[in-house]
Amino acid sequence: MNSGHGKDLFWPAFVLFLVGMHSILLGLIIYFFTDFFYRVFFAASVENLFFVRQSGTFLFLAGLFYLYPLFNLKTFYSLVLLVIVSKIVAVLFLVSNAAYTNAPFMIYLAAFFDGLMAMVLLWVYFRLKMQAVLEKRHPSKQQAGAV
Repeated sequence: MNSGHGKDLFWPAFVLFLVGMHSILLGLIIYFFTDFFYRVFFAASVENLFFVRQSGTFLFLAGLFYLYPLFNLKTFYSLVLLVIVSKIVAVLFLVSNAAYTNAPFMIYLAAFFDGLMAMVLLWVYFRLKMQAVLEKRHPSKQQAGAV
């Protein structure tokens, strides 16, 4: 993956990578280890495997989408806004539906971490946006550094 040139992109790319991998791995765990996941986190058994595995598939695909900007972070940095929106929607969904589960604490904990990811991704987005603005103002410095 080409996240651009320079060390300025390392931390934003690393954070985005971690967020994407979190969703990919969680999706795979939910899909392939559904019963184990439910027993550990909800102390419950799965009654409808289809919808649980569907959510695992969705998380996996969302994680792939989160990683897409890493192909060229300088060009695709604005897609980070969609990742932030998806994390905010996740928080709203989790908080508004936690009472319907056997383990609402786990749902609130997941909402907290999704909210934390959204806040860190806001830092990522504004850092990338600021770098893009600076490069537009001083394109000769960027070209000189790339040689």
